[in-house]
Amino acid sequence: MGGPAGVENRPIMRATGDPPEQPPLRVCLFGSYDRVAHPRIAVLEAALRRAGAEVVEAHAPAWPGGTQEKLAAARRPLRPATLIRLAGTWRRLAARYRRVGPHEVVLVGYFGHLDVLLARLLARRRRVVLDMFLSVYDTVVLDRRTVRPNGLQARLARLLDRLAVRASDLALLDTPQQVDFAARVLGLPARKLAAVPVGAESERFPPSPPPDGGPLRVLFYATFIPLHGSRVVARAIRQVDGEEIAFTVVGRGQERAAFDREVAALDGVTVHDWVPYDRLGELVAGHHVVLGLFGASGKASRVVPGKVYQAACAGRAVVTADTPALRAAFDPQEVMLVPPGDPDALATALRELAKDRARVAELGRRARDRFERDYTEAAIGRRLEALLRPREQPAWVRPPRFLLRLDLVRRLLPRLPRELPVLEVGYGAGAMLEELAARGFGPVVGIDFSESAARLARRRLARFPAASRPRLMRATLDALDPVRSRFGSILAFEVLEHVEDDRGLLAQAFALLEPGGCMLASVPAHQDRFSVVDELVGHVRRYERQQLRDRFTEAGFQVEVLWCYGYPLANLLERVRRAVTTPPEPGSAEALRLRSAESGNVIPARGLVRLLVRPATMAPFLLAQRLFLGTDRGDGYLVLARKPTSA
Repeated sequence: MGGPAGVENRPIMRATGDPPEQPPLRVCLFGSYDRVAHPRIAVLEAALRRAGAEVVEAHAPAWPGGTQEKLAAARRPLRPATLIRLAGTWRRLAARYRRVGPHEVVLVGYFGHLDVLLARLLARRRRVVLDMFLSVYDTVVLDRRTVRPNGLQARLARLLDRLAVRASDLALLDTPQQVDFAARVLGLPARKLAAVPVGAESERFPPSPPPDGGPLRVLFYATFIPLHGSRVVARAIRQVDGEEIAFTVVGRGQERAAFDREVAALDGVTVHDWVPYDRLGELVAGHHVVLGLFGASGKASRVVPGKVYQAACAGRAVVTADTPALRAAFDPQEVMLVPPGDPDALATALRELAKDRARVAELGRRARDRFERDYTEAAIGRRLEALLRPREQPAWVRPPRFLLRLDLVRRLLPRLPRELPVLEVGYGAGAMLEELAARGFGPVVGIDFSESAARLARRRLARFPAASRPRLMRATLDALDPVRSRFGSILAFEVLEHVEDDRGLLAQAFALLEPGGCMLASVPAHQDRFSVVDELVGHVRRYERQQLRDRFTEAGFQVEVLWCYGYPLANLLERVRRAVTTPPEPGSAEALRLRSAESGNVIPARGLVRLLVRPATMAPFLLAQRLFLGTDRGDGYLVLARKPTSA
């Protein structure tokens, strides 16, 4: 779809951050993280300092066995040895935290699923951000398969993921694909998730010319977990044995023994159990090519390993699996992509590079250019500082009626074509755009003529990387040309009732949809309930079931779902609003138009609203409304209609 004129799409890695007059952000790094085994925390610290933040630290190392020991503790959190180790670590962390001085944000370093529970207790009202990086459930159950999916340990792993995110104000993952997976599959709240790339420590991986002459020198370093695809690498090495390609392999882990069996007695392969992190940059500089990951698992498709960023930082050519996450992070001209799980393709790629050293050097230059543009500490720091900075109390909160509708919309989203563009008409404060982006829909475009809507939506969507951030257009639907702009789905929540010519709007939407595309819309129900509240927010009408069905059918749609939602909570709240709302003063047609634009953008977070929007309070009402969707007891209608494939 061609981008419509007026669409706003500013790159977040170059345009985020707060006005310069704001005081420096003060951040406390917290946890039992290991800086050597997982340099991610060092990258985040350097990024924050480059962004001007003041950083203090409360750190107590506790797991000499690294991530393996932490994952074991997460799988069996109630073992006496785990509880004793955890109690001692937390005691030291608490003592050190009390001495760190003033700060606004607590950043819990990876692997911090357990540490964040303590941080939440100690931080009180301060903002707590967890560098989650990975899901325990995804790692031990789906990727490494060391735990049975239906066993007690699997349930504990899923529970720990949820508790960790619940204790956080924000949880960081490394790619938008990981954010989408965590929200869609693991059920973690999308509004609490954000992506920050892994990056690399620039000082440890300085760019340098590749080695002169000799065989093509290829480096593969890994922890030998399944997503790295070490068996794919081993079988590719066997295929090129005896050719002008020399391999250095570093690491140990779950699949190392199988790798050793594959490459036993082969020439041109040097294997090390490990190399100190201080020497890793030197090792990368001594090779022409660095291998990424080649696993075919779901997790392998969603992550970009640190070694890819490290190689790009050093200006080395990268060969890695062609996955959605890699394509989002690097263009195909910047790294060499091969099909996942395919040793033949990997061997072919290495042969091509061995014969074309100019291409090897060019790939290294392009990877370095991309790193300098998007993944330096300065670039990551701008994004991270914007995410971590405590926000002012929002003027708009998700009101109960929105949450009732959202619960049902989430049930219908799987019916929408995910791979085609999505348009939301009248996006308000951007909450649904945020939901779509977090769930991996894209590209997503929002159109609204309200200035306050655009301002609120920009603020809400700033946490998304440029590649997955919805684009905003301040206009009406007339600005879109069906010849140039076509969509797989169009969403219009609480819009039709504001429009005098609702038939015309539906006809425009029908023309903008691809054949087989869907329109998902909501409207207030029952004209006999039209009240002063409707007048105040600029409603022209409310709808009856058959009237709404006829509107869509007349426009050419096939109605697939028509639910009456909100009973009993929305009905009760509407009665309260009618009782306390003062009739609006008579105004011009233009005043009505502007009032329509602003309705729903600003909902005070006070009193009953603040109480009701809590998840525990809303849960019984979300379940109750499902019992009455086929009746007309509710206060609103939700319709899913499809454009025939023959249209």
